[in-house]
Amino acid sequence: ELSRLLSMQHFPELLSTLKAFASQNSTPPAAAAALGQLSSLVPQMARGARNLPQKSGQWQSLWVPTLHALADVARQGSQKSSAQAFVYLQRLLLEQGTELSLPWEEVEFSVWKECMEQVLLPLLQKPAAAVDSEAVGSPTPSTSADWAAARRASAAQLICRVVLTHMPDWLRRAPSGFPILFLRLLHILVSEAAEPGESQEGLQESLKNLLLVVSADPVFLELGSPNQGESLLQSSWAVVDPILPALRREIALILDPSA
Repeated sequence: ELSRLLSMQHFPELLSTLKAFASQNSTPPAAAAALGQLSSLVPQMARGARNLPQKSGQWQSLWVPTLHALADVARQGSQKSSAQAFVYLQRLLLEQGTELSLPWEEVEFSVWKECMEQVLLPLLQKPAAAVDSEAVGSPTPSTSADWAAARRASAAQLICRVVLTHMPDWLRRAPSGFPILFLRLLHILVSEAAEPGESQEGLQESLKNLLLVVSADPVFLELGSPNQGESLLQSSWAVVDPILPALRREIALILDPSA
């Protein structure tokens, strides 16, 4: 049946149906099953686990829409569905060396850029209070706010892990494109981390970990910036320092406690 749907180019309808099941609260087993199906379709196609009629690389055109669907569940679904959607997003973005991992060597930087800008970065945005309350089953306002903050913190952690995991490949494929994307990510992450709220600590922790790793990476230290005459690290701190001035000193002390 799955083969027939895909061969008839019905993937959008299949995706929409699975997303609808994954987002509903009335029957958790059905939501969990739908999320599992959502997360496994693209890896099965990419690895040829099913004998599906497809052109070479067709799975890539379905990857970002699948991530979109999972991200929507992560942002708007019930607390349980949202948490599970983040787990599946991690698998579809980070998994390596297993049957469910994707052939990352086939993914062009332009596809990653689309994924980052259209799927992952929007997860950092604060949800509308009314939508959020409805999504988690009309909890008390404090519960709703806490869960929204946890989702944004999970999103920041996921984004930073994606960048650090795939950065070496992105640099090989798009040495001039990566610095632009990195600074765009940094602008958004710093802006969100500076806003007071329940998620501030989690967002700042992810930002600190990202900057700590790149500050100690000899390859990153050699990268040039889109801003002429600056290294990428210098341009990065130019984004961070005006808004979170204490962070640079904190990272410097971690890297060199005697400083």
